Amino acid sequence: MRPCSTRVLLALLTLIPTPLGLRHVFAQGKEQQHTMLVTWFGPGAIELPMGGDWKLETVNVYDGGRRPVTQFHKGADLTASFILFENLSGNPTAKGCRDDVIAPIIQQDAKVVSKQTDGESKSAAGEAFVTTSFLVEIVPGHHQRNLFGFAGNEKTCAEIHVSTVAETSNMDGAMNALLLAFNPNLTYKPAAIDYFRIGSLLFSSAPALAVPYYKSSLAALPNDTSALTARRVATDQLVMSLGMSGDMEQSRMIAGTAIAGDPDYPINYYNLACIDAEQGDAKGAKEHLKQAFDRRANVLRGESMPDPTKDDSILKLKGDAEFWAFVKSLPKN
Repeated sequence: MRPCSTRVLLALLTLIPTPLGLRHVFAQGKEQQHTMLVTWFGPGAIELPMGGDWKLETVNVYDGGRRPVTQFHKGADLTASFILFENLSGNPTAKGCRDDVIAPIIQQDAKVVSKQTDGESKSAAGEAFVTTSFLVEIVPGHHQRNLFGFAGNEKTCAEIHVSTVAETSNMDGAMNALLLAFNPNLTYKPAAIDYFRIGSLLFSSAPALAVPYYKSSLAALPNDTSALTARRVATDQLVMSLGMSGDMEQSRMIAGTAIAGDPDYPINYYNLACIDAEQGDAKGAKEHLKQAFDRRANVLRGESMPDPTKDDSILKLKGDAEFWAFVKSLPKN
């Protein structure tokens, strides 16, 4: 199942406000305006350095979806990764977090690791954290320089990893400057918009990893009309993520639940039509498309009805002449 709604994500994936106005849509009190790296299951956050000289390279989630990581480039030579994870070390401190990460690296790569140095430092904001630095031999005579910083408490670990293969003399200062700017908040309680942003960064490349973030975003929103638009947007993304991950039954269940509580919104019906089409059910797809287009006046501001003649899911039933004639008869925006 491919994305069915034409609305959402090119702008969201680059964190530019959509026509809907992302912060306005999810506004529930004083929402976080910065992009925060969060887990979907616990406290803590790392403010991500979006914009400026920072270029986002990858967003992923390791360890069965429980360790989100973002990797950035700064300039031509520096790479910085930010990782947030549950503290399972048994030591409720930053040192426990550091040992949990560094010890396996050193053990695995002992033959190429040299000059390991552990230390302690403070961020520019005065927060204490522990550090580790070492070299990794890439080829004889050439090394990757690595600098790690860790903050941690009994529940959460936050990590920054700065690395470079450049051999220039100013790299140590540049790496330390990045480390000093590291400012995680281990007790931060994520809001709906925080979950939604990370889910949207994951959506295009790893929709299955986006699923728990969209679920958490929905769970963090009040289940009343005060958050109706936000619930519609988050539900749409969750339904698509599940469908794109191959979980059609849960995708159908979420869309059906949304219709029960919000029967006037057309995109929920449209998404059901996509699921029907993916499963070869022309009768169901026709019924749900009719229900969707009967309600087309209720799309969100800035949103338009998708064109089913160009939809990857609906196109799977193009060989059904009667169904396709119906699809072509549907109103155009």
